[in-house]
Amino acid sequence: MRKNIGGFRKAICLILLCLFISCGSRQVLTPLEPDDEFERAVSLFEQENYNKAVLAFERILFYHPSSEYVDDAQYWLGKTYFEQKDYDQAIIEFDYLIKNFSTSSFIEEAYLYRIKAYLEKAPSYEKDPTEIENAIGFCDRFLTHFPNSKHTDKVKEIILVARNRLAKKEVENGRIYLKLGEPEAALLYFNYVIETYPETEFSSEAKYNAAKILEKNGQPDKALALYKELLEDDKWRERIIKEKGVEILEEKPEE
Repeated sequence: MRKNIGGFRKAICLILLCLFISCGSRQVLTPLEPDDEFERAVSLFEQENYNKAVLAFERILFYHPSSEYVDDAQYWLGKTYFEQKDYDQAIIEFDYLIKNFSTSSFIEEAYLYRIKAYLEKAPSYEKDPTEIENAIGFCDRFLTHFPNSKHTDKVKEIILVARNRLAKKEVENGRIYLKLGEPEAALLYFNYVIETYPETEFSSEAKYNAAKILEKNGQPDKALALYKELLEDDKWRERIIKEKGVEILEEKPEE
């Protein structure tokens, strides 16, 4: 079941269309029947003519709000903005689809692209992590709403990517405190990564740095326990044996 676009939405579309028409540098698209409009819009998208594709999909939403193509056009409109790297607008379009076309066959893809848009628009790891956390939150919602989705593995991959970025930020904070000569503060960050992001690629680095600090602080047993865990990581095993000697393979922390 598909819904008609509301009056406010129609007004926005009309304004956009008027702007396109009034701009002499843009070519006005000839009105077509819904199926032909949609075919033309998708063709423009596939040709990577994204500006005209936006106009074409908007035409369907405005001129054919009761057609069977309206939710399709809404999805493709969001996807077009995504390809243009206009992630804020893409999120708006996917949000509209999710809220107003809950039975659309594109609903799962809309959720997925909204997640991708939040992750793509997130600043680099050393800055505000809000957008990354939003992406993770929407991933959790996706897995709850669509437990049997064909996109489940992809969403889990996105969660891992996002959590790696968050873990990287904490490890980098620890490195900074080490450079400042404040190992106790650094240890707090490394322990946080070990406890909060154990599945990430930065967990092992956090363990290594934490072990080095613990050794210097006179806590060899805690350090050895972390080194032992690193021996289970193929990427770190050779390094630990080289630094600590093969004897570490036989050593056991005191009870």
